[in-house]
Amino acid sequence: MTPLLLRVDDEIALRQFDLADAETMFNLILQNRTHLDTWLRWSGRIQTLQDTQALIQRFAEKSVQGDGFHAGLWYKNELAGGVVCHFINRESHKTEIGYWLAEQYVGYGLVTRACRAVIGYLFEREKMHRVEIQAAVENSRSRAIAERLGFTLEGIKRQSDWLTNRYADHAMYSLLIVDNP
Repeated sequence: MTPLLLRVDDEIALRQFDLADAETMFNLILQNRTHLDTWLRWSGRIQTLQDTQALIQRFAEKSVQGDGFHAGLWYKNELAGGVVCHFINRESHKTEIGYWLAEQYVGYGLVTRACRAVIGYLFEREKMHRVEIQAAVENSRSRAIAERLGFTLEGIKRQSDWLTNRYADHAMYSLLIVDNP
């Protein structure tokens, strides 16, 4: 898989993280620790710059294997968050995406705009048939993004993920290529 680089609009670009981004990413995670750890399993494991570098390296390897990516969401040339493609199942033509955003950027529609571009890329370039999103049931903002993008709620997965100090139920959403406007 070619490293992801998408110009979403005049304000937003998505670019696969590389090691040169590690310090910027690490600082953003540190500044948003409480906000991110509420909903994300992985953010709590980022304690050092080396942890960030290892995360970036893991996703770079996934990208080389054609099995996913972790792209920085750059808003007006500042790192605001990220969009993750957790895996790509080429036999079933399906994938799952996720997203994260620093608290100061919440409410501007950045993730919705970025995900719309990523979904188009996954359907058109990667030939996916199905894109999934999972969000903690209580995470109303994340769920609203999936719903704004036209995803269908398929059900609730009970206690499906450990988030910081609790098991969380997750809403499972899907969008099929035939649903995509």
